[in-house]
Amino acid sequence: MKIMTKEDFLAFVDALIEHEPGKVVGVKSKGSKFVFDELSSAQELRLDYDVTILPPKKYFLPQYETMMCYDLSKPFSVKREVKIEPLIIIGIHPYDLIAIQQMEKLYLDTNVDDLYLERKRNTILIGSTIKKVAERAFAGSMGTANTNSGYDLMLTEMEDGRVAVEIGSEKGRGLLDKYAKVRDATDKEVAEVRAIKEAIVGKYERKVNLDPKEWPLLFNENYHSSIWEERASKCLACGSCTLVCPTCFCYDVEEEVGLNLKEGKRVRTWDGCLLREFTKIASGEIFRKDIKDRYRHRYMRKAVYLPERYDFIACVGCGRCATNCLPDIADPVDVVNQLVEESYSLKREGSIHIPQPATIKRMEMMTEKEVLLEIELDSGEALNHQPGQFVEVSVLGVGEAPLSVSSAPNGGKRFEIVVRKVGNVTTKLHQMSPGDKVGIRGPFGNGFDIKALEGKHLLFIAGGLGIVPMRSLINYVLNNRKDFGKVIILYGCKEPCELLFREEVAEWDKRDDIVHLLTVDSCPEGECWEGNIGVITTLIPKVSFDPKNTIAIVIGPPVMYKFVIRDLLSRGMPEENIIVSLERRMKCGIGKCGHCQMNGVYVCKEGPVFNYKDIKDLPEAFQ
Repeated sequence: MKIMTKEDFLAFVDALIEHEPGKVVGVKSKGSKFVFDELSSAQELRLDYDVTILPPKKYFLPQYETMMCYDLSKPFSVKREVKIEPLIIIGIHPYDLIAIQQMEKLYLDTNVDDLYLERKRNTILIGSTIKKVAERAFAGSMGTANTNSGYDLMLTEMEDGRVAVEIGSEKGRGLLDKYAKVRDATDKEVAEVRAIKEAIVGKYERKVNLDPKEWPLLFNENYHSSIWEERASKCLACGSCTLVCPTCFCYDVEEEVGLNLKEGKRVRTWDGCLLREFTKIASGEIFRKDIKDRYRHRYMRKAVYLPERYDFIACVGCGRCATNCLPDIADPVDVVNQLVEESYSLKREGSIHIPQPATIKRMEMMTEKEVLLEIELDSGEALNHQPGQFVEVSVLGVGEAPLSVSSAPNGGKRFEIVVRKVGNVTTKLHQMSPGDKVGIRGPFGNGFDIKALEGKHLLFIAGGLGIVPMRSLINYVLNNRKDFGKVIILYGCKEPCELLFREEVAEWDKRDDIVHLLTVDSCPEGECWEGNIGVITTLIPKVSFDPKNTIAIVIGPPVMYKFVIRDLLSRGMPEENIIVSLERRMKCGIGKCGHCQMNGVYVCKEGPVFNYKDIKDLPEAFQ
């Protein structure tokens, strides 16, 4: 560590401005705000700022950038006219330095962005320790208030005007050797700088109530939370939050043809996932058309998608998004803390294990072994489940059992489950009557991604009790039939007497907007059955579907998956087009007890709905 007097530091900055090639930019005041801009004098530099309007990412990914020029009067004439000059940036806070390191991981991934790389090589980064905390910032919670990397030099202003300088690279050392008057720091000064850095973390009043390492799990578990609809209803879709964010790196590429129609250029401009046409394709279709989906995607990208790919949470706690959002719904602190409160019920310690009281409203015997229960929570609230999720049903004094929700989400207060009499809890449920009380925990698990299925052709293949969780999705699709393509339902059971939802199945046969085939493995003598006899795979050759453009949903007994998936793959269906729902011995429902673990996967959390491609190589998946 080196030490400069205030006067020597200003002289150092002036020397950089006067003698170094290219530009020297730093933090300057702009009214009551601060911006990164070119310095004409060291006196303009402000190291006592809270946060800049825009992050320094604009120097590595300019708002407007010519990628190449071309001559249309020739068959194919392309040239690159980008001139990248040397640049020194002074006064970058640690959270922005960390954001630049994240940007570097993305842009220098396997397909290296040469424009970014050239800029990075020609730029010297001089950071500065935070002196003043921005009102909406929360870098203390994100571990980004300080950094030991990502800079060539790091400045820390001390109380009497001295400036401590930490050297992070040979380029930084070269600048000091060439222009600065410095001395070695004493042990006392080193300790003083350390104390300044430690103290800044405690100055952040805004805090998130969950370690950032746990964000991916939190956001994955709450993909279908009502929070997204609630907050997105106020969103203006202006994209301000993405424009000022140091970890939003998305861009668009456009053609600009000259008025003479003989020359043109291809330009890169900033873009953002909150904008409606961000996902528009040539046919005119827009994915994530709903503002709720775009609003949620912004958070999922930062908390789940980028961490999965690059191992970093793409939020550094600068607070710019919250500061610039007019309806004030862009603040990650508010979103995370609300999700934590709703997910983990922090107001009631241990409530994740305590069921809600509920009442059986209706019972219907479906077969000798299965009964349908219609249940309503005593709180009067809707269950708010997604197709494919399950609940833990308690009978006090007997136990608790995981059971799939069989009804489609419709906003009503009641939901349905189907119970097969196989154990103590399920036997007791068969003995109960309407008006009796049960306990409900959940809904739990990863359900079907309804939005991802919209517009797709769907092939449902259900075996035995697999029709119970599948019914929730089937009925949702039939209730919103115009949102989906061709629909085929293949349903099989062991014997005619085990057929579930007989009346609904009969109605499927009457519809002309779906294809439905039914089979039984065998038909005992004396039973009346005129339909197909054979295992479920015998139905697959009887239907016509485009395997490349159809999504297959497969649910049934373990033995069924091997043969059904084999036949679908042999028809040319891609692995990623097959969705399965698996069951394991789930006890807690929240990924703690370990009973449902399948190799390294918890079925109650990552499942029960999986994409076949993601789990096909797990040895325990289809045992």
